[in-house]
Amino acid sequence: MEGTVVTSRRSNSTTLANFSIIVLVSYLVLVNLKPILMPLSIAILIYFLIRAPEQYLIERFEVVEKYPMLAYGVILSIGSLMSYFVSILLYRNIDQFSEEVKSEGGLVDKFNEKWTNLGETNLYGLEDIITSQDTIANILDPENIQMFATEILADLASFMTTLLTVAIFVVFLVMEESSLPGRFKAAFPESYGRFEKIVANSSESISTYVISKATCSAGQAIVLSMLLWVMGIPGWFLFGALCFLLDFIPILGALLATIPPLIIGMIVLDPLQAIFLGMAMVANQQLFGSFIEPNLSGQRLGISPLVLLLTVMISASVWGISGAIIGVPIMIIARIILEEDERTRPIAIMLSKKVEEE
Repeated sequence: MEGTVVTSRRSNSTTLANFSIIVLVSYLVLVNLKPILMPLSIAILIYFLIRAPEQYLIERFEVVEKYPMLAYGVILSIGSLMSYFVSILLYRNIDQFSEEVKSEGGLVDKFNEKWTNLGETNLYGLEDIITSQDTIANILDPENIQMFATEILADLASFMTTLLTVAIFVVFLVMEESSLPGRFKAAFPESYGRFEKIVANSSESISTYVISKATCSAGQAIVLSMLLWVMGIPGWFLFGALCFLLDFIPILGALLATIPPLIIGMIVLDPLQAIFLGMAMVANQQLFGSFIEPNLSGQRLGISPLVLLLTVMISASVWGISGAIIGVPIMIIARIILEEDERTRPIAIMLSKKVEEE
């Protein structure tokens, strides 16, 4: 009996040690092979994102069913046109926002006026604490908000320089879709069943996550943009685009997307209007994040919030904001792979949000 316990402990220790080594090696690989792995990860997400419309076009039109590559051509054309018009509108909105920040009587002047008035207001001693903090003033400065927003967009758009690499990976993923399972089955017949299950579960989970997240992020961004436009907030489309992109980052993304337009609203609007704007933005996030998205996806991520937070922080430190967005799908696939092996299943359980989900 004691020998069995000792053997079990040694097995668990060996598994933990091997897992730690794999994690360390994976981190080093992610850091040093970023020019290859980041475009590949983006290509995989794009591949899962276009699978649903591809199947829809194949089932709906006979000519597409006869020539499946037409589906990818239609999706690519529509995606390219949408990206072009969005980029043009975003560029113009950023330019207008920059002019509004630096112009005479613009956001900077309004901010300085309100900040001065705050120092002259009797807040029962709090005005001295608030106005004496240069850090707070720097955070609320519209020029710093503009820099923050443009840097995020620049980081997220950095992968555009490797767009050709992403496109090549997508093409080869499409080409390998039909032949890869057969080759794997011939090469590893004993492991094919497990491999097929992992691929099926990963494909379903990632497709559900990406499609539901993209749909809800787009809906939330549209509502936010319309709200900011109606309230007369400059940079309304810029903040809507940030909302769409940052909403893919769990836990921290919604906060990062809300703070800049709220600060601008506090500068431009009256106090009651600013409070209404803040309440409306929170209601918008809760509507899509807590009600629409769970019902649309039919499931939660099933991953511990602490693990999600660590995933976002580590992936952001490795690949920037783009890495924070890609890190969650990678963690979903890793959890599914760990579940399929009895030796690593305890690690998958520790990554989970609830044991009952297993």
